[in-house]
Amino acid sequence: MVRQWANRLIMLLVLAAVILVVIYAYEGKLFGLQDKKAEGSPTVVEAIEKIRGEGYVSYMIDERPVADGEVAFFLRETSNGGYTIAAEYVRKFEKGWKWGYGGSFGASNYHPGLSDVEARKESFFAMYLPGTEGTEFGSSPFPMYFGIALHPDISRIVVKDPTGYEKQAQIIPIEQDFKLFYVFLDASQGTKFEITGYDGSGNIIRRVTQDEANTNNTGTTRID
Repeated sequence: MVRQWANRLIMLLVLAAVILVVIYAYEGKLFGLQDKKAEGSPTVVEAIEKIRGEGYVSYMIDERPVADGEVAFFLRETSNGGYTIAAEYVRKFEKGWKWGYGGSFGASNYHPGLSDVEARKESFFAMYLPGTEGTEFGSSPFPMYFGIALHPDISRIVVKDPTGYEKQAQIIPIEQDFKLFYVFLDASQGTKFEITGYDGSGNIIRRVTQDEANTNNTGTTRID
């Protein structure tokens, strides 16, 4: 009888140990073998570079707080000495930061250090980041337009949807002839927009119409 109870006790202890091992393995705690990709990073830059690669962030322009994290706007210096302009959404968790979604663009004539004459030959370029609700990336503060204004006289940029509703972009000077701008939109506004850059007197420097549902969209310029 004593041996039977001892065997049962041993079986119960073994079963309990197996259950504990399964629980710890499921939570990623067994012997410290956590999924490193799932771990939060201590800083926003480290969270971005964990996904994009070491040294990806060259110059941080702005960090805009949003629900559940922030959107980081920065320059990335390329191997040939050029620049790309990037916007990345990074989520804030209890144990650090995790990359969520983002994108970048670049062009040989869009970079810091342009002369006034060179900058006046350009106007602005805007990139659209679509909403991510219902995708593998989950929720985000997008859709959003962000870009660079080069023309030194541009002091205001406005985005208008087909209903006539307008939103003014936030402009952050980096240099006199190199300014970041961005504006958060609502998915209900659709994908067709008119983007206008104005000078201080309200004159139009450039106006473009863009349909972001068209994958080949390059924008149509119209000067009024």
